Amino acid sequence: MPYKVQPFYNLDAAVGAGKPNSPADVLLVQYLLVKVASQTVGRWNPPGSPLDVDGVYTPNLSDWILSYQNAVGTARDGVVDPQQQAHWKHWGTLISLNASYRNHFGAARHDNLVTEPDCPAVLRGALSAGNAKPEMGTKS
Repeated sequence: MPYKVQPFYNLDAAVGAGKPNSPADVLLVQYLLVKVASQTVGRWNPPGSPLDVDGVYTPNLSDWILSYQNAVGTARDGVVDPQQQAHWKHWGTLISLNASYRNHFGAARHDNLVTEPDCPAVLRGALSAGNAKPEMGTKS
């Protein structure tokens, strides 16, 4: 289940081909990809097939992940791994997605995804304050 780790959102387990792909983790990755794609036209052109934000892993999701990874220069494996470090200086796909969302929509909207009108209810519940893990992410 995804959770808030100041200042970003994290996953419990990896999302991608052959990975656990828990529905809530998949939902966070799908949501961030679709939102970032809506703001990066011309800089990142995702695959032509639309990505459903439904929490269901499909090969199309891996195509979107790989396309994003190619555009931003992170590991090109079609997998979004959870942040394992106790700080956010180790750049990976998940950190990049968080940062891209934050850069394009602003810190206030990023830090409060649960208040976004199009944030799916399941994701909203997973990211609630009760699931935050503030002990990680604020250390340098």
